[in-house]
Amino acid sequence: MLEASASEMPADWKPCRDAEGSTQIAFWNREEFLAHAKHHGAHLKKPVYWVPGSYSKSWYLLALMATEEERFEDAFDCLTIGLELEPDHPELWCELGYLLGQIEEHEDALQCYEKATSAREWAPALYMGRALRGQGAQLIDLGRLDEAEAAFRRSLEFEPDSENARSELEYIEELRLPPESREERVPWFLHSAVNPPKDPLTIRLRSLVKSLPAIPGPKTIGPENYERILQAFMARGWEGFEEEFDRIVPRHRPDYEEVKRDLLREPLFKL
Repeated sequence: MLEASASEMPADWKPCRDAEGSTQIAFWNREEFLAHAKHHGAHLKKPVYWVPGSYSKSWYLLALMATEEERFEDAFDCLTIGLELEPDHPELWCELGYLLGQIEEHEDALQCYEKATSAREWAPALYMGRALRGQGAQLIDLGRLDEAEAAFRRSLEFEPDSENARSELEYIEELRLPPESREERVPWFLHSAVNPPKDPLTIRLRSLVKSLPAIPGPKTIGPENYERILQAFMARGWEGFEEEFDRIVPRHRPDYEEVKRDLLREPLFKL
């Protein structure tokens, strides 16, 4: 469906268009719309309308799918097209950074995450938080721990409740210790009981599925997707689960709640 949609893109499509007496912008989500309104505020000379149908987002979603299937060249091609359409979109730069990090091109990945933080002035806090955490992760791989710490701390200014950022800061402190004094890191999934999920939908669905029969995660979302979510959960607890699940099953999908409900019937997530 996404490929069909992308193939029907008008040759002159742009994410922002001036119409008679107004500006029409194909925002990706509500957070973008609100960030734009807050940044520009009373300085707007004419009303801004949110119009549906972002083709740059379609190419972004195609890139996500290609990355999940480790079709990295296809993912790169999709992101290249997306950036040609909307070169200032932070999520496109973040995904390109993630892709380059996957193939261990950490310097190039870092530059993409840096671009994501400066691409536009009105990026939502969640975009800035992700971009800065991406910078921190690449800086750790590059051995630049002081800069990595600064990036994660700055990310907390945008998303103060990020357990991912806090766990990475703890990891940096452990890396600074002499090898003989380092303690083995406890996987975050072991702390899920004392650090329960914060997403209201997840909380409600976990309560709902307690009495339902278990379903193995791979049967719900496929072995590869399940492995990615499981790894994120084990490394970063429920925040990792939510972030990776939303990458695989975007919140705008009509069956988002149904898929999440069934996945939460996996025994590990019902604990």
